[in-house]
Amino acid sequence: MSDDGDSDICDGCIEAICCAFFVDSLGGKTLFRIVCAIVIFAVLATGFTLLVIAFVTRPVGVTVEDAALARLALANKNATATALAYDFSLAVAVRNHNWIMRTQHTAPLHAELLFAGARFARVGLAGAGGLVQPGNKEVYHATAAADSASVALGSAGVAEFVRESTAGVFHLELRVLGEVRYQPRHHLHRLHAICPLELALSTATSPATFRKVKCAAFS
Repeated sequence: MSDDGDSDICDGCIEAICCAFFVDSLGGKTLFRIVCAIVIFAVLATGFTLLVIAFVTRPVGVTVEDAALARLALANKNATATALAYDFSLAVAVRNHNWIMRTQHTAPLHAELLFAGARFARVGLAGAGGLVQPGNKEVYHATAAADSASVALGSAGVAEFVRESTAGVFHLELRVLGEVRYQPRHHLHRLHAICPLELALSTATSPATFRKVKCAAFS
């Protein structure tokens, strides 16, 4: 056997002897106390971390669960102003990402629908005082229709509307606006979510498909 092999065996023996001597010198009770102290420290550190995370406010999330556009057409137009006829339905969800804090609507929750940056519809989703429980979501449904709603598109906006109408798909923007409070805290947070939508006309005989949209929410 080579000298290197003898050296490795010797080193291993020395480490084993030293470890056994160290454990024996500590004694069973002392070693048990050290292990218990380490476990208790780890549990307390984990509990403190989870407690801090639980009380850190996490903004709500907003998604469009469903949207259907039964009608969207030009009612009349001129060079500077336009009127739209529309009929649509929405299902908007507000999710509370917090672990223990409830989310309360401290102001009415509204949705606005825009085309080319111009608002043509506004509809209420929820009244003030509504709650979203921790870790849950609330889905709010709304419908709106009008035969002639004024909207300032201008000539460029009208031209874009005609192009999208011909293509059969409208690029719209949904804005969800409100105000929330994370109980038991008293600070009020403005809720503003922007949701890009691509909607085709949907009818009872030919319903358009819709994929859930995650909104960019600010609060």
